[in-house]
Amino acid sequence: GKLVAGGNIFSGIDTTWARVPKSGKIAESVRAIVDRYDVKQPSASVPALVELRKSLREIADPFWAADKLHEIDRLIAACLGLHLEVVTEKAIAQPGEAAAFQIEVINRSPVPVQFKSWRGLERGESAPVDSPLPPHELVTRKATVNLPAEHPTSHPYWLRAAGTTGTFDVPEQKLIGQPQNAAAFPVEVTISVAGEEITYQAEPRFRRVDRVQGEVSQRLVIAPPVFVELPRPVFMFANTEPKRVEVRVTAAADKFEGELTLAAPEGWKVDPATAPLKLQSAGSEIHTTFRVTPPAQPGEGPLRVFTTSAAGERRPAFGRQRIEYPHIEPQVLIPPAEGKLVRAEVNSTARRIGYIAGAGDAIPDALREIGVEVKLLTDQEISATNLAQYDAVVLGIRAYNVHAARIGAWFPELMSYARNGGVVIVQYNTTPGPKPEHFPAPLQLSRDRVTDETAEIRLLAPDHPILNMPNKITAADFNGWVQERGLYFADKWDGAWTPILSSNDPGEKPADGGLLVTRVEKGWFIYTGYAWFRQLPAGVTGAHRLFANMISLGKSVDVAP
Repeated sequence: GKLVAGGNIFSGIDTTWARVPKSGKIAESVRAIVDRYDVKQPSASVPALVELRKSLREIADPFWAADKLHEIDRLIAACLGLHLEVVTEKAIAQPGEAAAFQIEVINRSPVPVQFKSWRGLERGESAPVDSPLPPHELVTRKATVNLPAEHPTSHPYWLRAAGTTGTFDVPEQKLIGQPQNAAAFPVEVTISVAGEEITYQAEPRFRRVDRVQGEVSQRLVIAPPVFVELPRPVFMFANTEPKRVEVRVTAAADKFEGELTLAAPEGWKVDPATAPLKLQSAGSEIHTTFRVTPPAQPGEGPLRVFTTSAAGERRPAFGRQRIEYPHIEPQVLIPPAEGKLVRAEVNSTARRIGYIAGAGDAIPDALREIGVEVKLLTDQEISATNLAQYDAVVLGIRAYNVHAARIGAWFPELMSYARNGGVVIVQYNTTPGPKPEHFPAPLQLSRDRVTDETAEIRLLAPDHPILNMPNKITAADFNGWVQERGLYFADKWDGAWTPILSSNDPGEKPADGGLLVTRVEKGWFIYTGYAWFRQLPAGVTGAHRLFANMISLGKSVDVAP
């Protein structure tokens, strides 16, 4: 199209007050207030701002009236130096309780101001005050509001309902786009200035004194009377042996008595059926232990936790997770207290594993779940002599990147260990990263990855022992994977390596370098970019079975082919 006049796309569009019906002389009033503003005495602008506020109420356009009234009210508060704060007595409140708080107001100007009233927006409680706000004096009022029994907790609104893959479920559409939950119970405070009543809204906050940071203000948390924490999110059973599950219960309120119950799927047994709870004060803790026995047949299901109050009210239990950094306000998550129970046929002939931690993952704990003893190795323990006691040595994710300065010293020890019958497993590393001399045969890593966790997996070497012993791997073992298949696959390798699996995202070429195996005299060396660090902690049965084959490879094959 043609260029608009002057090259300005807004040419011809009226952006002034003239386009608003009955706006009268508002533009002139605004210019006069700006011109007369005294930075040394902001309160001198308050009378004119109040008159402008009256004029804004009379304009015919409701959108602009509401929008500009809000801005004028903020300007009046700023020019008055108005301090308004609602401070709660406790950091945590429970649905159904009477929450006590104190309203604090300071007028930091010589302009006469009257504290007229307050009102709670949650249940409509209100009270007149009619107290003057003398310049630079703190005026307070104590009050309470009754929180509804069905008041939601402080768990983020977008996490309250179970979502689908990659999508949150927010039933209340008006919340979408809000950066955080609304205030626990907003409080309105009305003041009078020059005969004009203005209402401000404040969020209740808890105030404490930190020895380092000084006074700290934080959002009031709405939570159940107790927090319940399971020791881990997944409980993996490779056989029918029972496991102890120790549950930690922390009081969020004073004097809670009741019972704790673990609810397991049909066929699972939990002993005892219930455990008593008695906590005297907020912050106190108790630990209680249950014995969970799996069924004989494979299967999985949720492990849910319930609390029953002394009054007999049974409710789902919730945990607590704090996200706290110096540069952001603390965030509190209150997710359901539940875990995942998995009874799987996972066989492992490996009994002891050495693990060299990389950038951090939960694989050691996941391996312990299937009965494997895992030792986290220190720098001094990485010698061929010491490694000989382990059935396999696993390097955590990005270990070559994290320990770049030490890999040169460790690699000869790892190779000596492998030559004498050990199994070395290197998980994914980023590029550029590993040097060619830190693999037993030439191998080049790439940025190839498979992001679709449901992408087809093809078995390239179906007769290889890694796919057959001690667990027979089939297509079913790649069901239920989470987030992705893998990342940083190799794209070039020497013929000494055997590619085991192939996969690719839709429309892309096959990526065969996600699991490569080579023989090293009596032992084995494996490079794998598949996302074990996601699958094993998530309790994915097939991933456990294949990883068990990897660490058992030295036990599965005694002589070189």
